[in-house]
Amino acid sequence: MGDKKRKLAEETPADGVAPEGKKMKKEKKEKKDKKEKKEKRQAEKEVEVAPEVIEEDKKEKKKKQKKEEANESNESQQVETKEKRESKKAEKAEKKEKKEKRSADKTDLDAEEKAAKKAAKKAKSDKKKAAEEDKESASQEGSTDEPEADASNEAEVTQKSSRFICFVGNLPYSANHESLTKHFEKNPPANIRVATKKEAPSKCRGFAFIEFDNYDRMKTCLKLYHHSMFDDGKYPPRRMNVELTAGGGGSNSEHRKAKIQAKNEKLNDERQRLAKDIKKDKRDHDKGKPARSGVSGANAVTVDGGNDNDQFAGMHPSRRGRI
Repeated sequence: MGDKKRKLAEETPADGVAPEGKKMKKEKKEKKDKKEKKEKRQAEKEVEVAPEVIEEDKKEKKKKQKKEEANESNESQQVETKEKRESKKAEKAEKKEKKEKRSADKTDLDAEEKAAKKAAKKAKSDKKKAAEEDKESASQEGSTDEPEADASNEAEVTQKSSRFICFVGNLPYSANHESLTKHFEKNPPANIRVATKKEAPSKCRGFAFIEFDNYDRMKTCLKLYHHSMFDDGKYPPRRMNVELTAGGGGSNSEHRKAKIQAKNEKLNDERQRLAKDIKKDKRDHDKGKPARSGVSGANAVTVDGGNDNDQFAGMHPSRRGRI
């Protein structure tokens, strides 16, 4: 090997080889430098581009996540809306069924009521026909019994229409049927109704109604017991009110109110007349008292001095009526 190199070195001149080898080396170095520079530039570019790319990737990932969440929420909302729609449909179906059942029940009830009304009307018509037939047969048998029956019917109607009722007010809460019957024992009523509370049926509401058989008993009750003292032993005695009232017609009917007002006005007139009569009697009694100094009071006797021939002279006035 050494011999060959020597031969080559001897054949080729030294001046021609040296410059070519240097050029080759320079070219190689330049190529290497260019490659390194290119690599450095690419590395720098990659380094500059990398954060932007990362940010874009992050943004894309966020967008994807948002889209996925939106899709999931939409799907859940759709599922919920479907469930709500189904529940609403089920409720509507149930309501429809209930309405249909109610309507069916109502129709059944209406049909039953109609049938019952028709049956009642038929029964009434049959009764009327039977009553008319009975009347015709009775009229054919004899007309003498008709006026008596009419009179009895009229009497029953008048008794039903005219009720003699008094209102008793300003009663204690302890008042009951027994204490009222004891208070009115001198003029006993036919019926006593004590107004009680719904919550406590044994507690009186402060008033009652008493009903009599005839007008005279009611009148005596109004005279004797109005402003009388009611004492049942449980509460201190108090002055009670006994006034006229009318039965039936409801508490707010105009006919009943007018009836009560007319009766109370009549009663007030009678009380005023009685008061005037009592005052007149007192005045007459005071005027008729004797002026003698020795005798006064109830044992006083008036003596007429002008009539000496009087048969009853010196006789007490209470004995004169007996003779």
